[in-house]
This record gives sequence, C-alpha cells and structure tokens, in this order.
Amino acid sequence: MSEPTDLMEAWTMRVGHEQRLNRTRRAIPKPEKDHLLVRVQAVGVCHSDCYIRDMKENIGDWAAEFVFGHEGAGEVVELGPGIDQAKFKVGDRVAIHIIPGCKECATCKLGHNRLCKMKGNGGYGLGRDGVFAEYASVQAYGCVKVPDNVSIEAAAIASDAVLTAYHAVKYTADVKPDQTIAIFGLGGLGLNGLQIAQHLGVKRILVVDKKREAVNLAVKLGVAPEDAFCTSDTDAKPIHQVVAEKGILVDTALDFVGHEQTIPSAQMVVRDLGLIVVVGLISQQAPLLPVLMTMKSLTIKGSYNGEVDALKDCLELLSQGVIRPEIEKTSIENLPQVMEDLDNGKYQGRMVLTPDWKHIG
Repeated sequence: MSEPTDLMEAWTMRVGHEQRLNRTRRAIPKPEKDHLLVRVQAVGVCHSDCYIRDMKENIGDWAAEFVFGHEGAGEVVELGPGIDQAKFKVGDRVAIHIIPGCKECATCKLGHNRLCKMKGNGGYGLGRDGVFAEYASVQAYGCVKVPDNVSIEAAAIASDAVLTAYHAVKYTADVKPDQTIAIFGLGGLGLNGLQIAQHLGVKRILVVDKKREAVNLAVKLGVAPEDAFCTSDTDAKPIHQVVAEKGILVDTALDFVGHEQTIPSAQMVVRDLGLIVVVGLISQQAPLLPVLMTMKSLTIKGSYNGEVDALKDCLELLSQGVIRPEIEKTSIENLPQVMEDLDNGKYQGRMVLTPDWKHIG
C-alpha cells in the first residue's frame, strides 16, 4: 500500500455559511504526541450531521471550518510520539471514539469524558477535524481495536449508532429485566437499542415508528406484534391510548427520535414516577406537558454518546453477534445526497460511506 502524499481528500463544514458543506483537499495531519494517524476506511452518517449542517451559528470555540464527520474506523498508518507500541502498531484496525476527553477537567474526573468541552479532547467532526477525510489524527486512548470478525463498516458506526444506544439503554435508562419499556424510533439508533434491551433481558418492549417496514423488522427481531405500533397506520390508536386501555405500566420510554411529537407521546405513555430518556435530536424544541410532569412525577434525562470502555463492550457485542446493525453503503462522494435522503427518512438503518474518493485538483 502506497505511503500518504502531502494532501488528502475531505468534506469540510463551515457552520452558518451559505455554502456549508465543501468538497476539498487538505494537508494530511501529522499525528501529535499520543495520537495515531488513521487511514479512514468507513464512516457513518447520522441525524447529528444534518443538525450541524443546518446550524446558524458556531458553538463556543468551534473552528470556522473543520473536517466533517464523527463516526469512523480505519487502519493505523503512523504512530505519534509517546505511543506505547505494545498497545498499538501500524496496521491495526481501530474504531475512533468521538469524544475521548481530556482526562483533566472536572467533568472528566467525574468519569464523564464523553461530555468534555476542553480543547484537544476529540470532538471529532463537532467543531474540530473529523473523519469525512482520507486520514484522521486521533487520540490513541480514544481508539479501540476492532475484533477480527467485525466488519470495518460495523466498527465505524460502533462509536455512535451502537455506543449511544448502548449507553442510553444500559446506563442512562438503567433498564432491568422485570421492566416494561417503550422505544420510539427504529432507525440506526433505535434498532440497536432494541437489541441491547433484549440482550439485557427486558421482559416487555413496546416499539413505535412511523414506517411500517421498521415496525415489521422489530417484530422479526422478537417484539410481540401487539407491542409494535406504526403511527402512519390510519386505523391505529395512539400508543398512550392502547397502554391506558390495556393497563400496561411502562416504566421507561427511550426516545431515539427527539421530535416534537414523540417527546410528548413519551410523557403520556410512561407510568407514574416513570422515566423518559431523550436521545434523538430531530427537533430543536419540543413540548413539555407540565400537568403530566408534575402529577405523574416524571423524570426526563438526556443521554449523549458513551465512554471508551463502553465502546469496547459494543465491539465485543458486535463480535458475538448480539447486535446486528442494519447497514446500507454508498460512496463518500455521495455525502450531500445521503444527508438529504436522511432528512427525508429514506434509510432504515445506518448509512455507511466507503472511501472511494475521486481525487480532485
């Protein structure tokens, strides 16, 4: 395999500009101390990318222009200074954690590295150079080796579509086998969340989606047909009405959509003292129902990504076949169209882009 030249192909983002997404060439980064240079072999696209594309203003200390993309995996091609060669070597396949953290700030010291806001913490594709490029320089302690029997495409989405669902279900929701839960949204996150909840032994899982094919897939994965709700069915009753009529006590609702319709629906579905975990980012604002919130004494939690150790767990679950993500593939050159199609709900699972770049310039 040929050595890197001085320039690489990339998609960059300029938040707030009319021409936000740009196909360009940039200098290949040199790995800093404790960093790895990774040849990116697969990248995932999610609704967070669409959300960033549509932002009107930069957040905090985001760069004016940065390499887009936060979900990726690839092959180590160069070790930066300070790398322990017993842990990483050239040729290793690694999944890249989005925000491995600085390890020094108050948030990181509390064990919540994924929420770190300090510079140099990662934040790949989130205001700092990400993975929609031929190469990425990333912190070594945020990289996890990919098991031999896990595809590079599955490894790429492990850092978000799998890890975010895993953290939300296992840690934020803290689901238990004797509980009944409801999952809103059966896209790239929700289907993984369903499989994780099943793996954790949850006794009853209700699922809700507007697409019939998504609901049917959940049934194939083991959800009881009477617990699978398609909101686009003209004769279907709202899930909260069915739950009330049947006397079903829903302990926790996980909203992998984050829409102005799903969030209030979750508030109506859960029992007294129930928990709502919001993961999706579709709507920038959504209704809060104060009467339900107070009279049912509900709790709403946000859930964001997960920690590096949990990413290791996710890759192991992929290796064991516990999680089988729905993946579609196309060229990295098709990124703008993929994001438009994602906006329009054309994909069932996660779209993964392969690095068949057309070199420009």
